[in-house]
Amino acid sequence: MMEGLCSYRNALQSLLRQAKPSTCIHGKFGFAKFQRRMVFVSLAFGPLVKPRVFQESKAGYVGSCSRFSARGVQTAASTSTTGSPQSTITLDVKIEGQSHDLQIQEYYLPELRCYFPPKCHSDYEGIRDEIFHWTLDWKHLGTEQEREFLLQSDFPGIWCWIVPMSPHRYRYRLLLACKLAVWIVHLDDQFHETNHVRDDSNAIDKVIQQVQGILEGFDSNIDLHIPEVKAISPVLRQLRADMSPSMHKRHVQTLSPGLSRFETKVDRRVKNELSDLATYISTRRNTFGFNHMQVMIEYCLGVELDEEILQMECMQELHKATVDFLAWTNDLISFRKEYFEGDLQNLLQIIHFESGGKLDFQHTVNTACQMIQARERDFVQILHEISLSDVAARSPDLRVYLRNLPNVLTGHLQWLFTSARYHGVGHNMENLKHGMLQMVPEKTVIVPLADHFIDPHFTVASSAGN
Repeated sequence: MMEGLCSYRNALQSLLRQAKPSTCIHGKFGFAKFQRRMVFVSLAFGPLVKPRVFQESKAGYVGSCSRFSARGVQTAASTSTTGSPQSTITLDVKIEGQSHDLQIQEYYLPELRCYFPPKCHSDYEGIRDEIFHWTLDWKHLGTEQEREFLLQSDFPGIWCWIVPMSPHRYRYRLLLACKLAVWIVHLDDQFHETNHVRDDSNAIDKVIQQVQGILEGFDSNIDLHIPEVKAISPVLRQLRADMSPSMHKRHVQTLSPGLSRFETKVDRRVKNELSDLATYISTRRNTFGFNHMQVMIEYCLGVELDEEILQMECMQELHKATVDFLAWTNDLISFRKEYFEGDLQNLLQIIHFESGGKLDFQHTVNTACQMIQARERDFVQILHEISLSDVAARSPDLRVYLRNLPNVLTGHLQWLFTSARYHGVGHNMENLKHGMLQMVPEKTVIVPLADHFIDPHFTVASSAGN
């Protein structure tokens, strides 16, 4: 076991020599108080890390606003510079009483590379097929197009990519994690668009109340005539029976707020409000669902971290870097989908509008990519420091957890690039992950550009990537 740990340490040290991160950790017992640079506190202060290839905006950065109001308006079709027919959404946003429009026809999506190569669980295809048929049993999709969308959305893929180290004896745990993920995504999609939310907010409240009852052990009053409740109740009961009491307590404590967040999203979407950047980042950490994901990762790996370890400052910082990377890459890759849905709760739109609408949108995209890269460097540095600590040497479960954690970043990014949930059926992002992204509502279309055009202006990929 120690031989494997030494090999892991050597690999991390090699990566760190390439990355040259600026995070510095000092202190006794291998853990420290973090003297760490902030990527962005607010756009009012500008970026503290100068982008490697970054087109500066003469407008600069301006102070943040506490609230924005906005509405989406569909406009006429247009044609991009690459000749593709397009539909443009005008986002009419009022910032401190002044109106600002955001019309996007296309933009360059830079190449994002992770330090760690993606890995997938060996039984991915079997798990995918089993979850697909389980979902069909209760969703009752009526058309071939709906079934194809479900298949290409590949919801089981996210767990097969983020916990490829899950032992075969825990395959049933992966299935439970996949079922719960599919169910949560379904619930989110049911009430995703603003108009739909207004009509069905009472329905989602009823589902949440029923599920909360199951989580708390009150199974007698469950209404199995509700398809969502009937589908998830056996999953939650099996998790309750299989988890240790302490892990199940964490499972309930972290899943319950994740369900309640739908009500918060309903309120915000109905009001068409945007947060300022600092508030958005803080809120996103709390609503992204990583705390529950963390419990399920431990469960699928067959480990359980002590509460004392989880509460250590370095672990808290590691998990903040992890959830920031997951949430920000999600916002970057899903932007086209959310733009056409009129969903304003997205990092790119908040960066853009927090500047008072003065930044060109390509500058906004580049800024988000630099934030993502900086957080990945933070992750690598903190992970390295913890892996060398005495606590990691004494805890086999922590070592397993740390060895798998890079897969959460790379696996989630891999799934974002391939899932039809964000790109539509028949998209080309799986094979072409960077290029000129055409803003069309039906699906993601990326047009490759010549290297001589990309390099001087848009390359922001990590030099340590492959």
